[in-house]
Amino acid sequence: MKKNKKYRWGLKLATLAFSSSVLFSTIDTASAATYTVKSGDSLWKIANQYGVTYQTLMKWNNLSSSTIRVGQKLNLNTTSTISTPTPKPTVSITPKPTNLVQVAKQQLGVKYTFGGSKPSTGFDCSGYVTYVYNNAGISTARKSAAGFYSTTKKVSAPQVGDLVFFANTYKAGISHVGIYIGNNQMISASDGGVSVANINSSYWKTHFAGYGRI
Repeated sequence: MKKNKKYRWGLKLATLAFSSSVLFSTIDTASAATYTVKSGDSLWKIANQYGVTYQTLMKWNNLSSSTIRVGQKLNLNTTSTISTPTPKPTVSITPKPTNLVQVAKQQLGVKYTFGGSKPSTGFDCSGYVTYVYNNAGISTARKSAAGFYSTTKKVSAPQVGDLVFFANTYKAGISHVGIYIGNNQMISASDGGVSVANINSSYWKTHFAGYGRI
């Protein structure tokens, strides 16, 4: 009789432990169904982190634009309750900003205008970068070339879509910025308008200052 009583108590404890495990797993999974926007985030970065397009994130959250704010909670459209306590493995996805390059190339030939930031009036280098990134779904404020340089993560091996910086062109310090499109080429708004140039050409190589990633 004592043995049966001990067995029943042991069975109750085991059942309680299993139920607690599933409960905490469900809570953790539920919390993963939303994402809180942090400083430096963009809709494009968050979308690539979770393996979806920024347009999909906009649809999930009923967003009319790609602009997001710090502290905003985004619905990731994941299932909030899962029957198994085993989490899915995280898959690292390398961003492929083909849309950004397409937007950049659509502006080829647009004239250069100092302070310009839209196709109808022309671009300067930083205005062009701001326009392309925002229209490709990567929200960024308007900055000067030096402003972009000071706020980007410096990289030595650029990816397509990264920024490339140059110094001492028309003034001292960081003075020009373009968008890297691969094969040592960049697209930028310079004196001749929006055009593609080789970073290793004699002029640009002399003024090269580094790469940055938003």
